[in-house]
Amino acid sequence: MKYEEFIAKKKPKVGYSGFDINQEWLNPNLFPYQVEIVKRACKKGRYALFVDTGLGKSIMQMNFAYAVVEYTNKPVLILAPLAVVFQMQKEALKFGFKLNRITEDTKIEKGIYITNYEQLEKIKTQEFIGVVLDESSILKSFTGRTKNALIEKFAQTPYKLACSATPSPNDFMELGNHSEFLNILSRLEMLSRFFINDTFDTGEWRLKKHAQDSFWSWVSEWAECVNSPSDLGYDGSSHILPPLYESIYCVQFDDVKYMQEGVLFSFNEQNATTLAKNKKASLEKRIDKLMDILMQNVYPHLVWVDTNIESDEVFKTIKTKRPHLKIAQIKGSDSPESKAKVLNDFAENRIDVLITKSSIAGMGMNFQNACNMSFLGLNYSYEKYYQAVRRMYRFGQKQAVNVNIILADNEIPIWENLQTKKSQHQEMKKMMTKSICENKTLSKSEVYVPKTLPLPSFLRSENAI
Repeated sequence: MKYEEFIAKKKPKVGYSGFDINQEWLNPNLFPYQVEIVKRACKKGRYALFVDTGLGKSIMQMNFAYAVVEYTNKPVLILAPLAVVFQMQKEALKFGFKLNRITEDTKIEKGIYITNYEQLEKIKTQEFIGVVLDESSILKSFTGRTKNALIEKFAQTPYKLACSATPSPNDFMELGNHSEFLNILSRLEMLSRFFINDTFDTGEWRLKKHAQDSFWSWVSEWAECVNSPSDLGYDGSSHILPPLYESIYCVQFDDVKYMQEGVLFSFNEQNATTLAKNKKASLEKRIDKLMDILMQNVYPHLVWVDTNIESDEVFKTIKTKRPHLKIAQIKGSDSPESKAKVLNDFAENRIDVLITKSSIAGMGMNFQNACNMSFLGLNYSYEKYYQAVRRMYRFGQKQAVNVNIILADNEIPIWENLQTKKSQHQEMKKMMTKSICENKTLSKSEVYVPKTLPLPSFLRSENAI
């Protein structure tokens, strides 16, 4: 055995466990770049779609499920957030797919079935030959009960597809959890191969510098990472988004209470405790600014809040000052069915103003019907802010999207912090997409040919190892 062959055998490889899709199984509504992705997903059998918002994850995952059903003559399950279940059923009708929502009386036969994550414990997963995870970022938490249940219950499922918007490029745990769910490598195996534990920061793992190319090459074998059709060499002109306008509305923070406490002025430094305290103190002024915005008749309008107190106060104020508007609020204590109904009512223009939290409606929903939203303050999570904005600002949006951020003047550092995170995220996401797409060779060749390095003369012998 030659040395090159010995080294090649040591590299982690992702083989094919899927099938070549029949041309007749491809939905005619697919764009060319979507056709390529669906073919690749079916060929691999176990695959991840890290595809940006609005690029058609729904039709691609439904087509994957349909192809698996046709190939195996067995049922496939789609799991999604409850509100998204209703939205996907409507999209399925538009594209010609039949999605069967699972109820207590449902008899599982050949076909595509869909239910929400909350019903996972009631599902006999062994009845399904394949599974599709919509909003698979639910795998993000490596200690999460749902993540562990998904990995365990579908460990023996032959065909798997995990679909999410582009994951945070520096959140390698999320990639590791996807890899484990897809039976590629466990999270711990991934860490041991490509990462080093930073002993100066317990629990932090760094990608080894010399392993960066091989790591992204490995990820490219089981995952798609696309921000635009142009990433795969297709025309992306029809997927150019309209303008996004982020407007900061700053209200003066009341320093009187600080002087009452013996302090001459307030400090800009914020932590979890002082942030909640200060936001509560400036709530009235922030709501006044929100009402000024709403008086401009910018409807439908989505108002993002952080607490139930904010939600109740906003709802009460709008009801009093704008009684003719159709207003709704969603809280975490609401039933899943109630949340789903309100979210879909807003998506279909039956609600003028929706008040909710990004933790409730910040993932999965498509609100291209609207183009105006307001944040009644911010927290330090850039991911939540990004996902909330992307409910409207996504491919398919025809109008400029207006995002209003209402802050007290002592909260400006939070916005500055988010801008720093935004810049870092965009740069890393660009690098991640470039690295993965450069390693995409399936459309040109069935085998990935790794780069070869010149060997020292003493290792070139035919008798080496």
